[in-house]
Amino acid sequence: MACVLVHIDLDGDRVSGSSLIALAAGRQLASSWGATLYAALIAQDTGSKSAPDSTAQLVTATKVPGLEGIETALARGGADKVVVAMTDAPVAPLWAAVGTAWQGVIDHLRPRLVLFGADAPSAAELAPRTGARIGARLLLRARTLGLDEVELRDRDGGYVRASDGGAAVALVGRASETPRGDDDVDVVVLAIPGGTDDRIELAGSAPAEVLHTAGAVVALGDEAAKDPKIVANAKILAQRLGAILVGGAEAARAGVLPPGGVVERTTPLAPELCVTIGSAQVDIGGATSLIKIGAQPSKHVDGALPGTVDLGLAALVERLEDV
Repeated sequence: MACVLVHIDLDGDRVSGSSLIALAAGRQLASSWGATLYAALIAQDTGSKSAPDSTAQLVTATKVPGLEGIETALARGGADKVVVAMTDAPVAPLWAAVGTAWQGVIDHLRPRLVLFGADAPSAAELAPRTGARIGARLLLRARTLGLDEVELRDRDGGYVRASDGGAAVALVGRASETPRGDDDVDVVVLAIPGGTDDRIELAGSAPAEVLHTAGAVVALGDEAAKDPKIVANAKILAQRLGAILVGGAEAARAGVLPPGGVVERTTPLAPELCVTIGSAQVDIGGATSLIKIGAQPSKHVDGALPGTVDLGLAALVERLEDV
């Protein structure tokens, strides 16, 4: 029977929204093609002490400890089977980190079609490499035409059907409402040895210790950290937003940051909200909303308070006091 495989990215302990969109499209395609729909994710096995061998160890289980919520979400999303590839390497959306584990999934299932959420973190790196590994003749985009129909087209505009030869990889940008399936689903656990490539050093892939999970971050620029009034209002703003106050080395030397509040400019942060004060420079990603105080509006900024930093910050703090 043909196999349709959906790569699943996680957002903490939840399935990413983009991966659920790909799963919805995969369910419709698998049903129309008479194929089995697999949802596969990669997880780090921190407790594995066994020596690696040349083949993946296959274990079949009805439950995977710690993954019950994810398993239920994938089952309700329409997956026939869930594959969990266990690796001893830290999981990051890079082929150098998870390529060995993902290759083990591909080799085990030999899918006819592999789907990625177009906006999923792993899509940009894993999708094209997956196409090369399985000999996919093209990289596709998929979209839904209705509740029960998914359209696959190649770069020349031609349709892709189940009867076509070869494998394919598709990035799914949008889909209809995720179908609701049964809560129970078969889970296959692949313990894949090897982990990350020791010849490759993953630089910058580790997020800040606690800041990447924070709901809000207030970033204080070096110049602003020299003004006691600005510092006082920055602390008030962070308190009222329930945010963490962060800054660079200059702010740390001024003694205005809490423990753990020092971040490098290249430290990746992904809070829900980031407010920068003055010339603060931060590396933010994901769906972070960015507000700048003392800066002009720009393309990637959700809100800005132009003018002097001290007046703009004071006005914002006063406004929040009335909320």
